[in-house]
Amino acid sequence: MLPTRPGSDKGTRLRVAAACAGFLADAYDLFTIDLVVLILHQQYGEMIGAKEKSIIVSMMLAGVIIGQLSFGYIADLAGRKWAFVATAALTIIGALACSLCGGLGGPSGLPLQLAFCRFILGIGVGGEYPLSATVSAEAATDPVSRGQYMGLVVSMQGFGMLLSSLIAMGALSLNMSLEATWRLLLAFGALPSAVAFCLRWSLHESQVFEKAKASQDAVGTGQHRRVVETLTKHWQLLVGTAGAWLCLNLFQYSIGSFKSSIFDARIQQQGLSTRDEVFQHASFAAVTSCFAILGFISGLFLVGRTSRWAMQFWGFAALAGVFFVVSGLHAGSSKPSATLQLAFMGLTFFLINSGPNLTTYIVPAEVFPTRVRATCHGISAASGKFGAFIGTSAFPMVQGSVGMAAVYGACGVAAVLGALSTHFFTPRLEVDLEDLDEPDSAPSSKEA
Repeated sequence: MLPTRPGSDKGTRLRVAAACAGFLADAYDLFTIDLVVLILHQQYGEMIGAKEKSIIVSMMLAGVIIGQLSFGYIADLAGRKWAFVATAALTIIGALACSLCGGLGGPSGLPLQLAFCRFILGIGVGGEYPLSATVSAEAATDPVSRGQYMGLVVSMQGFGMLLSSLIAMGALSLNMSLEATWRLLLAFGALPSAVAFCLRWSLHESQVFEKAKASQDAVGTGQHRRVVETLTKHWQLLVGTAGAWLCLNLFQYSIGSFKSSIFDARIQQQGLSTRDEVFQHASFAAVTSCFAILGFISGLFLVGRTSRWAMQFWGFAALAGVFFVVSGLHAGSSKPSATLQLAFMGLTFFLINSGPNLTTYIVPAEVFPTRVRATCHGISAASGKFGAFIGTSAFPMVQGSVGMAAVYGACGVAAVLGALSTHFFTPRLEVDLEDLDEPDSAPSSKEA
């Protein structure tokens, strides 16, 4: 349910609902690929191995980064509405195209086809980040409502993760073939995107954006010049938003590979069939998704009661503590059991989503002027995805050469760096968005 605040109206709720539907689709599209690749590996063996999975995932990440950077700039240049509609259209096309891969060229051409279609899908998914953030931020005037609206949008990540698991479990329970299951998983992502597309068609530009655009047109400042001036003037804020997001995603997306190793250890002990193995992976993913959702619920409670700075700083600090403890356990003579590792993973998901995962999404939409808000949010989000690329590429190599103790230790160091970035560069107070459009105004990282 959307937060109810004085001044909240149908238009505001429509904006937030449109953002929520799109972000739900994004999370679903991002996280369902693990189950899809697992099924494809069961079907085709080494034809869909680790190398092919890496290509598919990397191509989507590249598309996401391009979408974040390009659509953020487009939204500030041409307006939020049509850029918002375009991202939904791209995710619909990308999801459906992915589900049809392999029809031409047979299984041998499937990896490259999937990689190309996931790249297109990634551009739409990437565009959702700055668009959903700016649209939901500009739907509210006071910081409490704004934080809760944006927190609700980003919490769709947890539900998207859970939805992908439930769709897989449901398809297998209905005795659908493995091929029909993976195609359904990929195609289903188009449904919430279609809902978002319909909702966005009737949106209007926010008053905050229209006012800022009129002011810029009056002085004749070009968008490119405006962006350069803002980045030069407020570079410390951008270092804070981009740096914290990069540190978070260094370990956030890498946890997926840790999850797989834990699941594989437990599944191998049970001697399951192929279908049962996929079902178990989906059910384990559903359990961790529930921890993530609990974290988001906690974050939504906190976002109206404490500062973004406190949520982010102490969230990173708590995560660093957890990672260092787990690293110490792995370095000991007896490794922690799979059950204990799963408990630590659940705690990690909870801490990530009750703090830094919410605030790294919220803060970039609150600290920059309206005419560069989406651009700066897109840059920050792209920095995060670059961190995800580094983490998912480097941590498996560290695991193979040094062991999991070093990996968890590296995650702890990344969390410490995130806390330091927050301490030095993240504002302590929230301000009204229109105040940011006044000359020489921006929240300071030194505010107490």
